[in-house]
Amino acid sequence: MARTGTVTPAKGLNLRATPGGTILKVLPKGTVVEILDTQNGTLKVDVSGQVGFVAAEFIQQDAAGAAGAAGGTATADATAATGSFRFVGDKAVAPDGSVFGKRFKLGIFNNGNTSIADFVSKHQDAFTNISASRLRVMSAVSVNEGKLEAINTWDNAFVTFGCFQWTAGAENDPGELPAMVNRLKQTNPAVFQQLLGQFGLDIASVNSRPGVTPTGFFSLNGAVVKTAADKQAKLRTLEWAFRFFRAGHDDTMRQVEIEYAASRIDLFYRDGSHKIRDLFVADFVSSEFGVALLLDQHVNRPGHVPKTLAAAVNQFITSTGKINPATWTDQDEAKVLSIYLQLRKKTNMTDSDARAERVRQAVNKGLASDKRGSFQP
Repeated sequence: MARTGTVTPAKGLNLRATPGGTILKVLPKGTVVEILDTQNGTLKVDVSGQVGFVAAEFIQQDAAGAAGAAGGTATADATAATGSFRFVGDKAVAPDGSVFGKRFKLGIFNNGNTSIADFVSKHQDAFTNISASRLRVMSAVSVNEGKLEAINTWDNAFVTFGCFQWTAGAENDPGELPAMVNRLKQTNPAVFQQLLGQFGLDIASVNSRPGVTPTGFFSLNGAVVKTAADKQAKLRTLEWAFRFFRAGHDDTMRQVEIEYAASRIDLFYRDGSHKIRDLFVADFVSSEFGVALLLDQHVNRPGHVPKTLAAAVNQFITSTGKINPATWTDQDEAKVLSIYLQLRKKTNMTDSDARAERVRQAVNKGLASDKRGSFQP
């Protein structure tokens, strides 16, 4: 059972970012919290996906919570109680009464609240290894995908999560989500265990090759979740939607999401298997706007990069004779990108024009540049 407790003061209880730190919100009397840890009279708790700290003396712990605090075997999972998740109308409701998604088609969705830019602005010291330019490109693209807590269980990929909407894989195919979660497991095993591993989820396999998007399969309680039938029965559930949604509120998971998303550019930008006319993609497209458009296509249809760009480059060179991209101007790259977008919308990429326009808005707002050479990896 879950380690839970209830707020007792009539005036409510402060939820703080750190023990004795900034007040995040006031929890009304009767609020049910999930107890994650006990630290010298302070409880680390989860309230509808928001993690913070409260004074232990003002929380009445249930039996499972008391057992856990005393070193018992209670499991900290608000999802453990059978039948505790439910729909109220179209709203997906957790055991504590919090709403974490809305019903749509085969499952639910929640677009999340925290963007890449929002999180990075508050945790800049955590991303000194990623250039500001790369972060701007990622932020422009993530507008088309989702926010850090985003969850979707309604389409043919069964479970989709995070700022780049990594999936468990359509039908019997491997997906990108196991590979992203594997990054968390490898770099922060304790956090992985707390957020997902303790509920039986693990990484069954990951296939990672240079220039190819890593994909893999999950396992659940030791059994590989590979077939569409297994994904439907074991992953497309309210419990797992909630667990991923809640994981998206954890700062360590958020950092891993952003770092993993940032590495995607390297799969095509200066990769030898993605050359055009024996040159790197980087030689032809060097503006933040252009890289964002390519990353946008790579997230949606990775197999199309750099084929669509190659066709645009060839068409531009044929019409202008400007064979050497080292001599191209801002206007030349803009023309190539214009041709590229015309060709891109003829592919089966989802909502190509609308996605491109949203990326363009980042330039219009001064959040990214369309000047050649502005992208700094």
